[in-house]
This record gives sequence, structure tokens and C-alpha cells, in this order.
Amino acid sequence: MDKYLLGLLGEAGAAGLARGIYLVKKEDRFLFAYRNEKSHWDYFKQFRRSILEKPIYYLLLIFGILVGLMGHRVIKMVVNKVESQALDFYYKNFKIEGRIAEIVEDEKHHFL
Repeated sequence: MDKYLLGLLGEAGAAGLARGIYLVKKEDRFLFAYRNEKSHWDYFKQFRRSILEKPIYYLLLIFGILVGLMGHRVIKMVVNKVESQALDFYYKNFKIEGRIAEIVEDEKHHFL
């Protein structure tokens, strides 16, 4: 599968997850994470578009709300898992320079 499509869908999902958690927890760090993930999603829109973007966003938004309701321990586990997989994806598929390097640094700051 195309690495830009995976990046696009992954960042759409990450934006939905962060937004869902923020809707429950109302903590600034989750709003910051949402805005960060949204900017990453916008970056990948330059290279690829898909009809799956919005469904994945909304699916993970709902999942984020459920995770947010389960408490801090579950939020931490889910966020750390998602971010570690995102970092693995970037390191395996991209040369870490320019905007991708900035995205990788942002992803590192999302760990709880």
C-alpha cells in the first residue's frame, strides 16, 4: 500500500482519537495533540486523498470518546501504543528530514 495513503489515513485516525479524548477530558494537551495531528493530516492531503479519511476520523473520534471515559490509565495505554506505531511507520517508510522530521518530533511529544 502507498505510504502516503497510510500516512493520510493514520493521521486522520490520530486526529479523531485526540479529538474524542479531548471532548471527554477537556485537557489542553489533548486539544494541542488534536491540532498537531490535524496539521499532519493536512500535510498528507497534499500527496493523496481518500474517501476513507472521514469515516476513519469519525470512527476513531467515537473510539476516543470511549477511551476517554475509561480513565487515565487506558488513555495512556492507547495513546502510547498509537504513537509508538506512528513512529515505527515514519522510521520505516520515510527519510527523516524536513516536514517529516517535524512530524516525528511532534509524535514524540504526544506520549503520556
